[in-house]
Amino acid sequence: MGAMDFEVVSDELYAAKREDFTALRDERAKQARPDRVLVDRIAGLRKPTVAAWLVNQVSRNNPEEIDQLAELGEALRLAHQRLAGEDLRALSRRRHELIEKLNKRAQWLARKAGYAFSDLTGRQITDTFEAAVADEQALEALRAARLSASLAPGSPEQWLTAAILPAKPLPRKESAPQRREAPRREAETAGSRRTATHEQEAREQQRRKAARARAEQEAKSAAKAQEEAEHALSEAELRAEDASATVAGLRARLNDAIAAEREARAEVTEARKTVTAARRSAKAAEKRATEAE
Repeated sequence: MGAMDFEVVSDELYAAKREDFTALRDERAKQARPDRVLVDRIAGLRKPTVAAWLVNQVSRNNPEEIDQLAELGEALRLAHQRLAGEDLRALSRRRHELIEKLNKRAQWLARKAGYAFSDLTGRQITDTFEAAVADEQALEALRAARLSASLAPGSPEQWLTAAILPAKPLPRKESAPQRREAPRREAETAGSRRTATHEQEAREQQRRKAARARAEQEAKSAAKAQEEAEHALSEAELRAEDASATVAGLRARLNDAIAAEREARAEVTEARKTVTAARRSAKAAEKRATEAE
């Protein structure tokens, strides 16, 4: 394979089929010998979960839509700073629509690759895209498309461990004016981080509030459905009891009718015997009368 580059190998592994990851990683680690550091780095790459693999492929195949996520994240942060309610609502709708679109692309890829797409997988994929909107570090991890696990909004430590980010060039030596600007930039960065933290906490609180409201609504709907089902059951039981009483009455009448029929048939039989005996007696009397003459 010639001189091996960790960045190239990482891209190759996370772009490959998930079921080929382990064998390909082990092969590349062997080929990296005798560079022990490179061998260890390659061998340490983790096989992606199904959700992470799908997100990686969506990110690789749809860079324009990932750029849209980045633009939405920036716009949402500005809207939060301005407390622009209408803008926030419109941007939130756009975020929901775009993430839903990306989730459907992941579903299509799962079907194409023959992977089961569970509710948990769908939630993990949605959370990963949500994280990319909320934080630039998560966005960078998403763009690198080397995730080994899904991301969750508000977990920067996880983003660093779940993604293999491309190596960055060494920083250039700063000039004196740049050094003087450094404290101001650091203060601005710290302020931005605090603002982002507050925004994340507010979003998380809104999500919990919305989830609680949905759960309460679902509980009310379930209670109403239970009440309706119990009412329907009571009515069905009453109808069943009425039908049973009707059947019992009909059976009694049927039994009476059967008994009456048997009695009538017995009477018919006896009447036939009587008629037969009477005919014989009449013939005998007629014969005696004839002989007497």
